[in-house]
Amino acid sequence: MIQNMRIWVKIVLVLGVAIISSVAVLTYFNLARLNELSHRAESSALEAQFKVVSYALGGELRKAEVMTDLLANFPLVQEKLSDGNREWFDDQFVSAFEVLTVRYDVTQLQFHSPPATSFFRAHDAGRFGDDLSITRPHVLAANRDNRPMKGISRTHSGFAALAVSPVRYFGQPVGSVEFGMGVGQVFFDKLKSNDDVNAGLYVPDNKGGFTAVGSALGAESLVSDDTLTQALNGNAQIVYTDIEGVPHTIYAADYGGSYAKTDGVIVIAIDTSAFVGARFDARRNAILVGLLSIVFGLLLAILLARHLGRRINTVIAGVDRIAEGDLSADIPLEGRDEIACLAQAASKMRGKLHSLVTEVSVNAAKVLSASEEILGAVEGQASTSSEMSSSVAEITSTMEELSASSTVIADHSTSVVDIAGQTLDGSRKSSESMEDVIARMQDISIDNQKSLKEIVDLGAKSKEIGKIMEIINAVADQTKLIAFNAALEASSAGEAGKRFSVVASEIRRLADSVSESTEEIAKKISEIQESINLLVISSEKGSSGIAAGSTASSNTAECLHEIIDAASQARSAAEQISLSTKQQKTASDQVVVALREIVTASSSTAGSINRISQNSREMSSLSTRLDELVGHFNLGEDD
Repeated sequence: MIQNMRIWVKIVLVLGVAIISSVAVLTYFNLARLNELSHRAESSALEAQFKVVSYALGGELRKAEVMTDLLANFPLVQEKLSDGNREWFDDQFVSAFEVLTVRYDVTQLQFHSPPATSFFRAHDAGRFGDDLSITRPHVLAANRDNRPMKGISRTHSGFAALAVSPVRYFGQPVGSVEFGMGVGQVFFDKLKSNDDVNAGLYVPDNKGGFTAVGSALGAESLVSDDTLTQALNGNAQIVYTDIEGVPHTIYAADYGGSYAKTDGVIVIAIDTSAFVGARFDARRNAILVGLLSIVFGLLLAILLARHLGRRINTVIAGVDRIAEGDLSADIPLEGRDEIACLAQAASKMRGKLHSLVTEVSVNAAKVLSASEEILGAVEGQASTSSEMSSSVAEITSTMEELSASSTVIADHSTSVVDIAGQTLDGSRKSSESMEDVIARMQDISIDNQKSLKEIVDLGAKSKEIGKIMEIINAVADQTKLIAFNAALEASSAGEAGKRFSVVASEIRRLADSVSESTEEIAKKISEIQESINLLVISSEKGSSGIAAGSTASSNTAECLHEIIDAASQARSAAEQISLSTKQQKTASDQVVVALREIVTASSSTAGSINRISQNSREMSSLSTRLDELVGHFNLGEDD
């Protein structure tokens, strides 16, 4: 079926399939890439808003942490908490807490005494002495481990970003301070109004579900409890849904805290109608551009195919005229493409056929007369060929003997070349080994010089350490003097200076220990310097030995180079001898072969002469037939 189609139809068919396939594949991959980029943009927007919420929660935690650190390190707080003075805390923090609650959404300020007992509550003044070891395990952990704690936790007034810091008085733990920032509905409403973030925080409840800490997404949860559970386990979830007819993308991810019950899930919702509209417009435009490309490509393919078909038909018509014997007209086709080149080649063929037919017609008569002359000459050659055959046979036997002698000489010269080559290779290997030895000796000399320099530098550095030890001794002496003066001042201070006297005695004992340590270090430095001097002497002796070895190796390498030059010259001479004998053998063999061929040719010459005579008669008849065939061609005006 395809073989019966016109060529322009085949071109259109092939180009159409190629254009449609290419456009379809490009459109498919472009749409797939577009969807991928759109989803990436949605994911980036969701992750950015998730970071905003995370940073906001972290900011609340940092505020609480800064407040707890400030109160825990306030000397009056340490003293009053150590004394158990609740009245002072009432006077100082109740009114201040009310202001912080109104301005900064602070939910609580508490002080606890070990192990986890409520000492003061600003949000519920008057309740003291409650055991919080069960309901507030983070307070128990902070007092027990003497380390700060922070995280999001449930309180009596809702959820809050809490921080707990231990309070120490003269190094002894006396309790802890807890500060809480509200992260409830007010927090998420501010995020929506200030940063345009629709978010909510959900934490597990005791019933296997989740409770909203605060949410700007509405009263009902936009995702199921299973989705929140997956997110809580560390697998971020993305859900596509419609809210009041508007497409939205929901992103849920885990937000972990420091307490056992502070893990929660942050849920973000963004309006994706702009992304959906952009995808729809891009998909529609891509399909439209693809269809227009296919139509335009098919039109171009049809025009190109019809144009090529017309030019090919012109060439076919001209070739048909040449096949019918009409050599008078040329093929009228212009251009530089392949079809024009084909028409030009056909025109050249027509011209050459025209010239050939003309020459054949003229030379046919000459062939007839030449065949008669050949017949007479062949008869004279028959007697000469028999005499030449006997002479060639004698020459052949002589050359065979010469060829055998040349073969023996060539074999012996090849052995000489092999021995010379082995000698040269051995000399080269020895030279290379000696060069490696020289390089190794140079490397050893360089390494030895580096080691000697490093040893000298080490000696200089050890002297600098000795100077530093003198400075340390001076500082220790000054410290002893200061400690002695401090002890005198402490003794004159009476009862109040006892603790300072203990510190002064410890400082004096430390100064004595430093002095003893510096004396031992000075002794070790002296020993190190003596060892360094011995190493320098040994390294200098090794350098002298290395230099002598390098000189001897260099002399040996020069001798080996001289041996290599001599071996190379010997091998070159042997190769020249071998080449000459091989050329002589080759020439002898060629002469023998040529003489044998001459003998064979001489024996067949007689039969060839007889065949030439017969062929000459046949040529005469063929020349007559050739003249008749040439008459069928139309050569035009010069026929």
